[in-house]
Amino acid sequence: MLKKALTLGALLLVSANAQASLTGIGFGIHGGTISGYNNLTLEQSVKAAYSDFSLNKNMPDIGFHVVVSTLRIVTIDGSLDYGWKKVDVFQGLNLTYSTLSATASVRGTIPLVILAPYVGVGVGLYKNAYTLSGGPLGHNVIVLPANQAKIGYLLKAGVDVHIPLIPLTPFAEFRYNHIPTSGNSTHYYQALAGLTLNLP
Repeated sequence: MLKKALTLGALLLVSANAQASLTGIGFGIHGGTISGYNNLTLEQSVKAAYSDFSLNKNMPDIGFHVVVSTLRIVTIDGSLDYGWKKVDVFQGLNLTYSTLSATASVRGTIPLVILAPYVGVGVGLYKNAYTLSGGPLGHNVIVLPANQAKIGYLLKAGVDVHIPLIPLTPFAEFRYNHIPTSGNSTHYYQALAGLTLNLP
């Protein structure tokens, strides 16, 4: 899967005109939801103490991004994202888990009149963290996996909305993230919407 993702990224770069020039830089904010958060190692560690526990696979996501475009065909972007969730495990014993990612990706765009759909692939550094707080038993009962920072990859698809004479570009994007964490790999989806300010 990783080899296919890297191959797609290489093809997107090669598909650009060899004499492509920089056409724009922008930055902005985005937010949305993380769904399908599959972290089997975390869920099993809590279930060993509380068998009826079920990991909540949805969490909010906020982020910041930078975009560099060439000929409106190939775009390179960087993104910093943070997603988190706090759940009650048992009688006030709270589990907080989060994912922080810094990613870079390349995407190919089909420029239409206003809408510009795109697909892309990227790599990044993902940090997964887990903490317990409160409750009568706390850390003596649940052995959490170690906090980890790992290199992972992402696949994404989305659409930009180019509004004439306005330097703001709304967009919507869907990502699949895969992180090879110890024990069992972690993966999740992101549904995001945001706004990019295009510099002159």
